[in-house]
Amino acid sequence: MAPIVDRALPGETDLDLSILREMYRSRGVEVSGIDPRLNPTEVSRRLRVSRARVASRLRAWSEFGFLDRYDVWPNPFVFGLTGVWLDVRVDDRLDKESVLERIGLIPGAVGALDLVGDWIGATFVHPIGEDPARIAALVRSLSGVAKVEGPTVWGIAGPDHSPSPLDFRIIRVLRAHPRDSLASIARLAGVSTRTLTTRYSRLIDERAVWFIPILDFRAIAEPILSVGVQFASASDREAFGRALHRHHPRSIEVFRGPIGPPIAEDRGSYFVIARSAARVEEFERWIRGCPGVVSHEVYTLVRLISFPATFDRLMTSTDASARVR
Repeated sequence: MAPIVDRALPGETDLDLSILREMYRSRGVEVSGIDPRLNPTEVSRRLRVSRARVASRLRAWSEFGFLDRYDVWPNPFVFGLTGVWLDVRVDDRLDKESVLERIGLIPGAVGALDLVGDWIGATFVHPIGEDPARIAALVRSLSGVAKVEGPTVWGIAGPDHSPSPLDFRIIRVLRAHPRDSLASIARLAGVSTRTLTTRYSRLIDERAVWFIPILDFRAIAEPILSVGVQFASASDREAFGRALHRHHPRSIEVFRGPIGPPIAEDRGSYFVIARSAARVEEFERWIRGCPGVVSHEVYTLVRLISFPATFDRLMTSTDASARVR
């Protein structure tokens, strides 16, 4: 069982949200857009705060358990795969740990989102064009699972260039040492720092490699909410986004990019920091009172979970292919 976080990340939650937003190249949460090596100097310049303050917050993320690590994924499209999302309700919300362990054993499992209550979001990779209903059936058959909703198939855009054997070697080192300096990664990959820097930038820019931050929201004293809203029209969604920014600036919208679960034009997905658990219902009443809102769902985030075995196997297959050639 994972250890329980018993220390809350001190203060400055607003700054933490701003830093996280700046670490995404789109400045909105998405699956593939984060760059963990983004220079703190650049982040501090954009936010107009001192570099020392930004660097201190980034260190605190690890020290207090908010940022466990980064999981590094090669773009699944390179392997002929796409992403599949399932919403899973468990029989016993206090036994989710064992259900998560069983989900992680299913071939193709890559991650999960644990929520307060009975629900889990589970992510898989699956061959493009094949029916993902088999994955849903496997999850539905697990002990402790009460209901499965989905599957929802992601959109995934392939990189501009297929990774070369050297690129895969670099990705393999990044997976093992995701937070090392580029100079250290270059040494472990057996290339010059200049070559590594050029290749790394291209891999990130072309979305050939994804850095997935494994976050534990229990380290933050204030509840972090996942908010989904359906609107009467896309224009209502745009008006709601402006109102949310005015009334609840401690929020960030999920980016509508080429990679990730599809978000219809009349729907919005957001992460919002609540002042306290007691204010969540007040926030929901505010949503309900906004013009054009048809329905909404609000969940409190617990943590992200990574299942590395699937990508470990895929990377091993690239080793075998290289030997054959």
